[in-house]
Amino acid sequence: MFSIIVGLVIMASTIFYYFCVRPMNYWKRKGVHQGYPSWLFGDILRNILGLECFLITVYDGYMNAANKRYFGMYMFAKPLLVIKDPALVMEITVKAFDNFADHHDIIPTEADPLWAKSLVQLKGEDWRFMRPLMSRSFSVSKIKTMYKLMSDCAKNFVDHFKNRIETSIELNVLDVTARYTNDVIASVAFGVTVDSMNNPDNEFFQVAKRTTDLTRFWLNLSAFAALVLPGSIMKIFGLRFFDEDVRKYFFNVLQDSLRMGKDSGTLRSQLIESLLEAQSAAKKDGSLRQLDDDDILAQSLIFFVGGSETVSKLIGFICYELAMNKEMQDRLRAEILDVSRENDGEITYDATMKMEYMDMIISESLRKWPIMGGIDRICTKSYKIEPVTPDEQPIIIEEGTQTWIPIWSIHHDPKYFPDPEKFDPERFNEERKKEMYPYAYNPFGLGPRSCLGQRFSLLKCKIIIMHIISNFELEPCQKTKVPLGLLNKAFLVNPEVDIIVNMKKCTPKNN
Repeated sequence: MFSIIVGLVIMASTIFYYFCVRPMNYWKRKGVHQGYPSWLFGDILRNILGLECFLITVYDGYMNAANKRYFGMYMFAKPLLVIKDPALVMEITVKAFDNFADHHDIIPTEADPLWAKSLVQLKGEDWRFMRPLMSRSFSVSKIKTMYKLMSDCAKNFVDHFKNRIETSIELNVLDVTARYTNDVIASVAFGVTVDSMNNPDNEFFQVAKRTTDLTRFWLNLSAFAALVLPGSIMKIFGLRFFDEDVRKYFFNVLQDSLRMGKDSGTLRSQLIESLLEAQSAAKKDGSLRQLDDDDILAQSLIFFVGGSETVSKLIGFICYELAMNKEMQDRLRAEILDVSRENDGEITYDATMKMEYMDMIISESLRKWPIMGGIDRICTKSYKIEPVTPDEQPIIIEEGTQTWIPIWSIHHDPKYFPDPEKFDPERFNEERKKEMYPYAYNPFGLGPRSCLGQRFSLLKCKIIIMHIISNFELEPCQKTKVPLGLLNKAFLVNPEVDIIVNMKKCTPKNN
């Protein structure tokens, strides 16, 4: 009996060592700096418990790895290599793109086939086929066509509050900007008109809120489960990105939009129009690669997720910083009004793109509050990082290893951006931009897998900020959180509380 007990103890200890202890020394065995991961959970225990935002966990590791170009972390037992050095970031995302061409599977294909068809999750040749098709939707000519649709939504936003505000109002910025971005995406991506400002209970907006809420419990559970469970198990438990009722709802919206376009001879959705053109061309050429309705729906939905929730938060952060910095707000308002006067009260696409201080405000907002927070790349072919400092040794990144580019951490590193917590748009004036450390400013990623919709997202921000600031003044109120931090339970950049500011009509001197 004693020998059996001893044998069981040895077996249990061996299993515990190989599955719980040994994996947490993976980077140490390679000579890579790492912290002190916990058994089973690695470096994300506090994130799982909702005690700390993942970006802050990475930032702590980043600062502790002083003078290192990279360091190791663990997502449960899976190793994650965090790239600190901007030059090495460029090397991995651009020069060695073929070795780091794919993203990590947030949700496995078996668990959510629709999510797997989206551009962000496509891999290899499937991604290379879809990327140029999607690029057509974001050409300058297409963006210019979208400008009026965005402006109409922004004017509706302004009219809504002009009719409500006698003097001032406490504004929940994230709530109202989510309505604006929802209406823009509904129009541009699905070709339908909704008015979420005056009718926030409309079905499209309510379903969209469920889809784009990246902090929802089941989505975060699915993302963490994907690190340890096979897709077949996740499918059994129904862990996915797009719920089935969401898929059905938007599929019906897509079909209705297509029918309306067929009847009228014109599609409002630039995205769907581009994909349908590609679908038609593939059928005509007899190509083996053809788009089905789920392909089109998947791209429309990822466009929705990537261009709604993230952009509304960016607009919220911009409004927060302008409310906290009156002189900057006044300077921006003067620029907007000057451009408006030069164009007889109408601001065109070309005029919008020439607003220098607007660009500086948005660039600094993306520096301080980079909405993506970080981006990942999976090593698709093993890659050797050569040493460049005396304390480094060559390391081989093995195929299947996940790398992380910590945009938040780099943007808040005093080495690259002195006094990083200070909101300072002058960092992006023409003179200081020339002095900026190469590749340190990286809000949309680098290389072939950088954010495809960045031009669209920036224009959407500019239009609504232009309309808000030319008509209203923003200022802090008693409910404004100062300083503003990150939400602990979030994986990416989310404010810890609602962003609430006071909004009042501009006084005559500003008009």
